[in-house]
Amino acid sequence: MGAVKKLRSGWGRIGFPVVLATLLMSGCATHAIGIVEPANPGTTLTTSTGMRYRLALGPDASPMKRLDGHMAEVNGPRVGKRIRVREWKVVEGLHGLPVWVGELAARGVQIGLQDRNSGAYYLVDQEAANTLWPFLGEPVLLEGYVEGAHRVRVVYFRVLADHEPVIAAPGGSP
Repeated sequence: MGAVKKLRSGWGRIGFPVVLATLLMSGCATHAIGIVEPANPGTTLTTSTGMRYRLALGPDASPMKRLDGHMAEVNGPRVGKRIRVREWKVVEGLHGLPVWVGELAARGVQIGLQDRNSGAYYLVDQEAANTLWPFLGEPVLLEGYVEGAHRVRVVYFRVLADHEPVIAAPGGSP
């Protein structure tokens, strides 16, 4: 009986701090919506209540670095004021228009993207296609409106790749 009692007391001194540290390091699941802004260093999300979170971006979320001023929704574990982004989507664009985010791809002579927000494939209008053609394979953000069955009339776009950002309106120079 004495050996069992000693084993339990040893577990309490070593095991409890280990379990507590593991729980604190893994973080709590968090869902936050706010404005994404670049910070030095990194990227932050500021909510409507004024809470500011530093975002830890993995490879899937790296395009978020280029969402300066866009409203986004993020999900992931939070430790302190840092959220490790597991899932994300852009809720609203800078101009208050609907937003589509995805990697540009060609389908025949047309180009479009698989929207990460809805999962649907959208083609872009011809004027935008001429402007966006050099960015095939790059992640982009499109703002505009739907003008037909899964066809987006692009009013504004932003290339979200890791190189220098391109921000422009179709037909204009980047």
